Amino acid sequence: MAEEQPTMGRLLTGDDIIDELLRNCEQGLFKIRNTTVLPCVYRVYLHPSDFNLIRPVLPALTAEARLALIDRLDELNRKGKRSGLAKRLGLESANETEHKILDPDWTIEIQADPENRLKRGEIEVYSDLASVSQPSFEGEKTRVITKRQRGGDAASKISTEPNTTSSVATAPYAYLRYADKAGIQTFPITKDRVVIGRGGKTYWVDLKLDAPPDVSREHCRIRRDPTTGRFFVKDVSQFGVSVDGAKVPSSIQQEAAGDRDLGLEIPLPERCTISLADVFALDFEVAGP
Repeated sequence: MAEEQPTMGRLLTGDDIIDELLRNCEQGLFKIRNTTVLPCVYRVYLHPSDFNLIRPVLPALTAEARLALIDRLDELNRKGKRSGLAKRLGLESANETEHKILDPDWTIEIQADPENRLKRGEIEVYSDLASVSQPSFEGEKTRVITKRQRGGDAASKISTEPNTTSSVATAPYAYLRYADKAGIQTFPITKDRVVIGRGGKTYWVDLKLDAPPDVSREHCRIRRDPTTGRFFVKDVSQFGVSVDGAKVPSSIQQEAAGDRDLGLEIPLPERCTISLADVFALDFEVAGP
């Protein structure tokens, strides 16, 4: 059977992807009095065939996309400035609006749809205001999702999830060290709750691992008790978690109505090795005073 082709036989272009990034950017503006924050973390998902088509030009495409976002930021700031006449008249209603991003730079990742739900020619863009929780944003974390379908129609929605902490710690509480294809990595734990796994479009993780498929998209959670400073680990995976070789009881119970979290967790020693599905190891160590 011939491979499915995009509508009208037109191949996906870099301009199509950049247009969707800019549209997502506009949908995700977050206003705080005289400041408007733009999303600066973008993850673009394509049908595997479309991704293979643009794979050779990924560095050039992401560079062009970054320049397009910078241009849009500059354009918004130009429009947000008060006119000279408004300044002279002291019109309060004409306050200048500053547009900015929270991270030092833009993050743009383009990859094949890991869930195989997109069709040829479809583009799905997920964006966040920042790569980590910011001290000034409490309550819910907002993520903007836009999707361009094969016929060119576009739709957007806003997804929210509760923040597990209201602020970023000034110093790490603990560290996770591990090795992946890029080498030795160190992840500082600066929140009272950290979610660990391979991640995915609908799986929010704090530590996204480049790990074998046996590691679940959301594999385990580490919790710090702010009163005692002690750490606990919960297994929410399919193939299990162990600490220094001892199996952690699974907190997920499968039922006819769906999986139920039993809230089971065990305390972590100040230094130990956490094994995920017996294929990926994390060295845990509580930070010194």
